[in-house]
Amino acid sequence: MISEKWNEAHALFFTVFSISTTIEAYVYSIAYIASNWVSVPRALIALLSVWPPLWLLIGGAIMGPISDTIGRRRSLYLSLIMYVVGSLSLILSINYAFLLFSIAILMLAVGGEYNTVMVSSHEYFPSSVRSRAVYLILNFTNFGGVLAAALALANITSVTLQKLALGLTILVIILVLYLLRSLIPESPYWLRTRKVIPEDQGLNLEEGNRKTIRLPPLPIRVVIGGLIGWSYTAGFTLMVLTFGPYYFPSLTNWLIFTFSVVSFISGIPVSMFADRVSRKLLLLVSSLGSLVTSVLILSLISGLVNNQYIFWVLFVLFSILVNTYFLTEDTLKSEYWVTRRRGSYTAAVRVMSLGGSIPVIFLSSYLPVSLYLALAVTIFGVGFVASLVWYLIGVETGKGISISAWEHEK
Repeated sequence: MISEKWNEAHALFFTVFSISTTIEAYVYSIAYIASNWVSVPRALIALLSVWPPLWLLIGGAIMGPISDTIGRRRSLYLSLIMYVVGSLSLILSINYAFLLFSIAILMLAVGGEYNTVMVSSHEYFPSSVRSRAVYLILNFTNFGGVLAAALALANITSVTLQKLALGLTILVIILVLYLLRSLIPESPYWLRTRKVIPEDQGLNLEEGNRKTIRLPPLPIRVVIGGLIGWSYTAGFTLMVLTFGPYYFPSLTNWLIFTFSVVSFISGIPVSMFADRVSRKLLLLVSSLGSLVTSVLILSLISGLVNNQYIFWVLFVLFSILVNTYFLTEDTLKSEYWVTRRRGSYTAAVRVMSLGGSIPVIFLSSYLPVSLYLALAVTIFGVGFVASLVWYLIGVETGKGISISAWEHEK
């Protein structure tokens, strides 16, 4: 029985998707750590900063529709080939151009796979634990950042050894992923929309709250999803990934490492309560907290340069709040679509958020630090406004509500 196979595989699904998000964040962090591997003029550092989200965007845009067409399971295999090519190229990279090529291939794989993991995570778990499972899986992106930054911070002075350590780690994880993915079945929700499984076959998919929800119009959901995603992507990149390379190169790896460790640890309890807490309320509170802490860092920046203790306290608080915002906005924008188009619409809002982040990240490299942080505050302000709008006019998608609640949509 397909239903028995599906129910018995929950632990396997969680393992596969968690490893996937770990390697995705690991690769994304490498793109910024690699700025120290080759001689890069400051004017070109901005290009290296926007390179990852650009190819992440392209990967998602391609793989979103593909996952709706050929299935979630099959599309996950396509990214493995790109991972292998990108990893080998990364190890062999000898100059700036070669490094950009390696990162582009790896980001294509990451962008496509992450999109598929986001939509699949909603479809492989019953409603009673869906939020918890999705949050925990997405939280493993922080663990990937920990691994990448830890390897970069290790006492490895040779750039060649650093590249080998990072590249070979990816190859080993890819082998594990291939073996595990061969064991998982296709998404029952996707199979049912493709008429492979009859509507009345008992799959035990509808545990929990089965009520039907009339979601706000599609254009509103696309705009909200794009704005909350853009706020996190651009704001996180400015505050964590490019803040170091632009202004404090010696702190680059420590900023990524601290954020990743704090976010991963704090994300566990947040995830465990995700099935009980209102998704709308959590999105609103975490977006407000991200805004407030970024305002504090901006207001105190002149004193923080001389008092790093206060800076790190604020940075840790910011990490907790913005990670909660990330887990919630990524969960929301990948769930509130009809199954047969979930991959495509999730990709669409990710293209909006990533595409909108690229000019911001690029242009911010030419700003003084005070204006740079003011821009970050403005970005988080947009995220708060979008979250407030969804709180007022949106519907509850958490608290045990099944994703089948909006399958009536045409």
